[in-house]
Amino acid sequence: MIDNELNTLIGKILRIDIRERDAPLYGKLIEVTPFWITIERKNGSNRIISIARISGIEPVRAQSC
Repeated sequence: MIDNELNTLIGKILRIDIRERDAPLYGKLIEVTPFWITIERKNGSNRIISIARISGIEPVRAQSC
């Protein structure tokens, strides 16, 4: 995905598949930069993820946590 596509997902809860992890990450997208995204986890913590490590990303149907 290019930055513009990711910017349209800001504020949405996403499922993010990362190459090195078997289980996906879930969180609300709060920031997009050229090389990183920042998500807010359900427990309130933030996680920064390298865009290069993402193998898939999609909004979750139920947008409530």
